[in-house]
Amino acid sequence: MPYTDPEKQRGADRRWREANPEKAREANRRWREANPEKGREQSRRWREANLEKARAREAAYRAANREARRAYMADYRASLKDATRLHAREATFARTLEGPGAPPHRAHDEWTLEDP
Repeated sequence: MPYTDPEKQRGADRRWREANPEKAREANRRWREANPEKGREQSRRWREANLEKARAREAAYRAANREARRAYMADYRASLKDATRLHAREATFARTLEGPGAPPHRAHDEWTLEDP
């Protein structure tokens, strides 16, 4: 650390990031990959501290990308319908997994391709 004063060091770091935006972006990306939980916590804390700004940013994104949002929501609704249909179909063929007549329990690694 070239500066003993943390405030001067922060200023030097800020100037370096402004002068080297690509390197700073790459360093941030590497840090977030190495620390995903800290990155999520940092994002959550920023959003809590800047709620109005975050909401304005999200509203601006939704307004600028209206068609993409419509397509996303249509796909999401279709996946919900498919999941509901799948669960309903599976429920009609559900086997009792407990009690008399139930198949013996086997761990995942005990199943083979020859098993019915």
